[in-house]
Amino acid sequence: MNRLPSCDSWNPRAQSVTNDAAFIKQNLLKPSIDSGKRIVLITHSYSGGPGGMAAKGLSITERRAAGLPGGIIGLVFISAFLAKQGQSLISGSGGNIALQNNGQLGVRDPKQWFFHDVPDRYSDFAAAQLKNQSRYSAETPCGAPAWFDTAYNGRRSFARCALDRAIPPVAQDLMVQQSGVQWNVENFHSGHAPFLSQPKRLSDWVVSQVARWDTGNEIVRPESGTSVSSE
Repeated sequence: MNRLPSCDSWNPRAQSVTNDAAFIKQNLLKPSIDSGKRIVLITHSYSGGPGGMAAKGLSITERRAAGLPGGIIGLVFISAFLAKQGQSLISGSGGNIALQNNGQLGVRDPKQWFFHDVPDRYSDFAAAQLKNQSRYSAETPCGAPAWFDTAYNGRRSFARCALDRAIPPVAQDLMVQQSGVQWNVENFHSGHAPFLSQPKRLSDWVVSQVARWDTGNEIVRPESGTSVSSE
């Protein structure tokens, strides 16, 4: 499993959203893209910040124009941060984050914030997997996001989670509205983790988005893409 450098770091003060973006680009995106694959970038929660940065310059349109193989055919953000250049992510976290003296961020009662609509047999397991996050990754400013580029016009989708307690729907709506670009928004009557509470509906929706974007002879399935999450 690939884990972002800012997650459960032994040196949290050395981390930043830029470090996470570089990790995603070099370790998750570039190997598949350079091998010629057309992929979909799916981000959730915090990873919308570094994921949006990591996709910069990797769209299939830009890659083809440069005579390079592969590329990102579309972006799926699942209740994920849409941070503009210069913005940090911690401002949208609300009151559920616990600051620790060692430079880490924790979450009080993660089942209630992240998994309140998920069956206990799944939410207990998911909550146990959560690790602390470097507070500096959330406080450092983001770079320019790829989703702002015209290469992704008609290729941006956002899963709005109407029962989300971690990133409330009003915050999701505001981010989409203030992004300055058009998103295909789908509403899910779910908390912060629809991939646990409504996995079939979410996966069916993702496949439908990919089918709209695919420009080759074959439909790209989510398994061929890259999913990035800090949780």
